[in-house]
Amino acid sequence: MARVTYGSGITELAGSIGGVTYQKNASGNIAKLRSNPTVNPTSRQAGYQTYLAYLVSSWSTLSQANKDLWDTFAVDHLHTTPWGESKKLSGYQWFLSTELIRHRAYDVFEPAPPSWVAYSPPDVFTLAATVDHLRCEWAAPYSLNVHLLVYLSLPLRQSSLKLRRSTFYVTYNITPDPISTLDLTTFFEDLTGVTWANFFNNSNAHVICRLRQGHISKGLVSSYTSAIVKID
Repeated sequence: MARVTYGSGITELAGSIGGVTYQKNASGNIAKLRSNPTVNPTSRQAGYQTYLAYLVSSWSTLSQANKDLWDTFAVDHLHTTPWGESKKLSGYQWFLSTELIRHRAYDVFEPAPPSWVAYSPPDVFTLAATVDHLRCEWAAPYSLNVHLLVYLSLPLRQSSLKLRRSTFYVTYNITPDPISTLDLTTFFEDLTGVTWANFFNNSNAHVICRLRQGHISKGLVSSYTSAIVKID
């Protein structure tokens, strides 16, 4: 960091030029090198980023007829975000969105869009934690004839579901009807690298589970249904 003295021609600089940031603080006018933090993705994140790059490059290989189909699909349908918000996408964005969901089970992309289905979020559930398990529990069993996508958070200090903290995809399945419980213990252990019983006995944290339902083969899924539990 260096202190900057301006002359009669230049009275103040703000922003970044060539990797140097100019700003004013309590010490006066200063210049400092802009930091470039190194991010080391996890194996899960690296795999996701690699496949996303593959899809981005694959769009240009589609025929114009298929690109037109995706563009028509985008005109006809709004995208529902994981948070339940409706959003207009381009055909290219729809292609990326559906194929990233399909990648949960398939490594080859579909050149044309799927037949449209709008899926409702999963039924409200409770996230229950004991020394033996972490699991979703439903007050009343309900029929589930679609895929259920499961996302878990790392241990959190915050206790609010309103915070859109990162969750990590851990599995999908079709559970035999009707569904009343879903055990997540092994998935949490695989995600965090800790033994559940040890974590339960020695932690003071919260865990969030978010669920979406839909069909992996279509790449179309619902918004989240979420629950949080305190581990203490």
